[in-house]
Amino acid sequence: MGIGVVCRDGASAVLWGLPIVRTQNWDPNMAEAVAILDGLQEAERRGYRNVEIESDCLLVVEALKSKKVGRSITSLVLEDNLSLSNSFHSVFWLHTNRINNCVAHDLAHPVSRVVGRLVWAEVLPPSANAPVLFDISLL
Repeated sequence: MGIGVVCRDGASAVLWGLPIVRTQNWDPNMAEAVAILDGLQEAERRGYRNVEIESDCLLVVEALKSKKVGRSITSLVLEDNLSLSNSFHSVFWLHTNRINNCVAHDLAHPVSRVVGRLVWAEVLPPSANAPVLFDISLL
């Protein structure tokens, strides 16, 4: 399965993208929780202190906002997200519509299906250009 994470600056310009291919086959909530965790880990690695996390998965966003993660396998990853969020000065959990999540969706379907992670910085893969331009048109 593919996971896509996108980092933008305050003006919504794409700073980096993170396509990850995993061998697991998770339900959408688990996949989104893992994508958020991957994004938080990369943001921490890069030294970001204030982050806004946007997701098109309302259930995951609501669980993180309320800090009520429930009792499921997904809850373990949500707890990891909350724990890691404590290492930042501020974290905002935001829900966005799927149409506003085109770049991350595109990165989740990389051309190369090599298992692992690859960070695209400065220049995203050519396949992400159209979704980036589409996202910018929505702003």
